[in-house]
Amino acid sequence: MTEVDIIKQCKQYDKSAFKELVRQYSPALMSVCLRYMGQKHLAEDMLQETYIRVFNNILQYQHQGSFKAWLYRIAATTCMKELRKKYPMVDSDIASFENQYETEPLELNDEHGIFKIIEELPLPYRLIFNLYVIEGYSHQEIAIMMGVAESTSRTQLVRARMMIKSLLKKNNVERIA
Repeated sequence: MTEVDIIKQCKQYDKSAFKELVRQYSPALMSVCLRYMGQKHLAEDMLQETYIRVFNNILQYQHQGSFKAWLYRIAATTCMKELRKKYPMVDSDIASFENQYETEPLELNDEHGIFKIIEELPLPYRLIFNLYVIEGYSHQEIAIMMGVAESTSRTQLVRARMMIKSLLKKNNVERIA
């Protein structure tokens, strides 16, 4: 079943099309949810919430832009809303970060190793880094999504990058090929 067929049939509330949508997009959407939530069981909950929102809003999809990007945006927004409810977005101190983590050596020759480094960032920094670097949102969009000032988004991205450099150095990684 093609993407166009899935969308068309989902808009007609065809259960088999919804199943196909879940089958085709779950791995990618789970990856998005896991990057934001950090823990598998929380990511699974957010994946389920993402599909509920997709199913409730499928009629609003206008075939403008990529369908996959539309799904990713719903997943990211779903995770962000949940994180904002659970955790206040306050600034963390870099000095406390440096002493907080004792890590074992990481293998960074694949995507998993890189994401392990990102997972070690404190929540606000990890979110900003994911939104800006991985998802491609602007600082203005991030500020709106997180309910912070645009300057906070920029500052936390700089700090996230500094922390990543520190973690890479700590794990004796000189350069990622």
